[in-house]
Amino acid sequence: MSSHFEEKTFTTGIESLDRLIGAIRAPYTILVAGHPGAGKTTLASTICYHNALKGRKCLYVTFYEDKDKLYSYMKKLGMPLSEVESKGLMRFLKLPAIHDVDSVVDVLNKNVIEGFDLIVIDSITVLLEAVKDHTEKRAWLLNYFYQLPILVNGLLVLVSELPFGEERLGLGSIEFVVDAILILKHRVEDRLLLRLLEIRKARGAPIHVAEVPFTIAEGRGLLVYTQPVLEELPPEREAIELTCSALRSRVGHVHKDFFINIFYPPETVYGERALIMLLAQAIKYNLKILVVSYISSPELLRELLLWILEERGLSRDVVEKVIDRYLVFRGINPFAYNVHELVMKELALVEEVKPDIVVFHGVQVVEVPIYHFKELYKQVLYLKSRGIGIVRVGSCINDVVCDSVASIADLTLKVKREYREKHVDTRVIVLRRFHPPSIITGEEDLECFEENINTIVQEVSKQA
Repeated sequence: MSSHFEEKTFTTGIESLDRLIGAIRAPYTILVAGHPGAGKTTLASTICYHNALKGRKCLYVTFYEDKDKLYSYMKKLGMPLSEVESKGLMRFLKLPAIHDVDSVVDVLNKNVIEGFDLIVIDSITVLLEAVKDHTEKRAWLLNYFYQLPILVNGLLVLVSELPFGEERLGLGSIEFVVDAILILKHRVEDRLLLRLLEIRKARGAPIHVAEVPFTIAEGRGLLVYTQPVLEELPPEREAIELTCSALRSRVGHVHKDFFINIFYPPETVYGERALIMLLAQAIKYNLKILVVSYISSPELLRELLLWILEERGLSRDVVEKVIDRYLVFRGINPFAYNVHELVMKELALVEEVKPDIVVFHGVQVVEVPIYHFKELYKQVLYLKSRGIGIVRVGSCINDVVCDSVASIADLTLKVKREYREKHVDTRVIVLRRFHPPSIITGEEDLECFEENINTIVQEVSKQA
């Protein structure tokens, strides 16, 4: 039996979840509840496995789970339970779903004295059902669960079933004595499965975010998405000048962490001039830019820029080096994810590339309905807090959506075209926060494009 004077700490095995619920110090009890198939056993097994990796012995008690199936499933998620079991750090104990609670407790006690630091009971619903008509027996059982983490000076994880559609636990006094309650739920949204983890209780931790999306990924396990929510608006970062004189005359300087919209008519969805401008800006200030496109492959966008610059007589080999030095292209099908997963996928790319500016290309594909608007705003604020600029390039198909996004941007450029009998009139409406609206003419826009090309040409000449 472990010493009661030893201070033991534990983990859920999920760093982002640990940050939300705070420190787990013995004695501690976590109640994991949820609908069938929501991921309760996966979470309980994750807690068991990752603490075993830290040398904490785990006893996993179940009434339903088949050992071979569970071990095979968890191995696919990147958690080989058999390896920690072979080292004596885990024991899997399957008990029959009997109604003799005393026998179950006797078996538990015989195992507990062997010095386990962590006990998982999957699930307590079986035991509580067995004593639902026996008030005294139920109270005795609940008291036993309350004393168990104290007895082992460790962590107790209780798994409980919730019927579909129900969110009320109905477990009685145990809800008040456990230290943390985690509810796993799932529903279909936009024909995609959305998994949600509700933190109903976390003793000693301020809960700023009560419900977070999660997913279960092969090789990675259970992933909890916790996009930081800033309580204060971040300050602006270093000021820089735009490489286009027409824009400079209208808006003055910008800041590295500006949120900029560039809206094109639907027939020019590529926004190649915007990409050329961003490349010139990156060259001038030595910036790394991540381009995340919803409509074009990385190869296509890269080839588009190469073609534009090769048309100026530049060497393809040198141009490739310049583009690859400053730009990183990624392509995402946004409809493969729900909105929460998409945001976290994008933030994961930001963590991977560590850019100074992130460009979202083809944003007309991902309209921002009002109930998802806050996710965009949180993402913008988070990136700004990291000193990362945000540029959204795409077509303005829905004026309501465009106006709502423009309302939180630092700078919005709306390209307008009028098709006449023999020519096309182009103008760019410039909207900068705290500045009156202004217009860049088609001639000025072309001059701006040439200025950006010249900035790139100068850099290519240095590389040649």
